[in-house]
Amino acid sequence: MKDHRPLDDRLDELEDLLDQAFDLVNDQYTDAVNAMLEQDVEAARRVRQRDDEVDRLELLIDDCCERILALHTPVAVDLRRIMMAVKVNTDLERIGDHAKNIAKETRRLASWDGLQEQSGIFALAETVRGEIKGVRTAYRERDPDQARGVIKSDDDANDEYRANIATMIELSQNNPDDAEALVHLISMNKALERIGDHAKNIAESLVFWVEGKEMRHQDLEEDVELERRA
Repeated sequence: MKDHRPLDDRLDELEDLLDQAFDLVNDQYTDAVNAMLEQDVEAARRVRQRDDEVDRLELLIDDCCERILALHTPVAVDLRRIMMAVKVNTDLERIGDHAKNIAKETRRLASWDGLQEQSGIFALAETVRGEIKGVRTAYRERDPDQARGVIKSDDDANDEYRANIATMIELSQNNPDDAEALVHLISMNKALERIGDHAKNIAESLVFWVEGKEMRHQDLEEDVELERRA
C-alpha cells in the first residue's frame, strides 16, 4: 500500500477548491448565456453580483498552491499538478470575468429585439458551452483525449466568432440605427470567443499534467526537437 503523505492532504484540499471553482464558473457561464438568450436583466444582475465568489476562490487556490510549495517538496507529477492548478485557476477566473461581461452587455441590449438572433451569437454560445462541459469532464476523468477534443473544437468556435463579426459589420452597415446595439453584441461575441480560448488553455494544462506533454506552440516544440537531434 502506498504511504500516505502530508502532501496528499494538501493536494486533496487543492482538488476540492478547484472542483468548487469549476462548478461555480460553469454556473456563471450557464446563467450568463441563459440571461442573454432570454434577455433577462435580473438574471444578468445576479451573475455580476456572484463574480466576487469567483475571485474569492481564485485567492484561496493561489494561497493553497503557495503553501504547498513553501511547506512541501513536490516533484515530478505532483509538481506538474500544482503548475496545472495555478494555470487552470487563472483561466477559470478569466472565464468568470467574461461571463460577468456578457451579463453587463445583456443589460445594455435589453431594449433591442431580434439582433441577437441575426448575429449568430447563440450558436457560438452553444459551441463554447460544449467546450466548458468537455473540459470539465476531461478534468474529472483525467482524460487527455477528451481534452484534445476540446482543443480541436475551439477551432470551430474561432470560425463562428469570425463569421459573427462579419455578420455584425454587415448589419451595422444596413441598419445604422442599430449601431450602438451591435457594438455591445461585438463585445459579447468577443467575450464568448475568449471563454473558448480559456477552456482550450485548461485542456492544454490537463494534457501537460497527465502526460507531461506541452500542447502550446506545437510548431515551435517540433522545431526545438529537430534542433536537439541535429
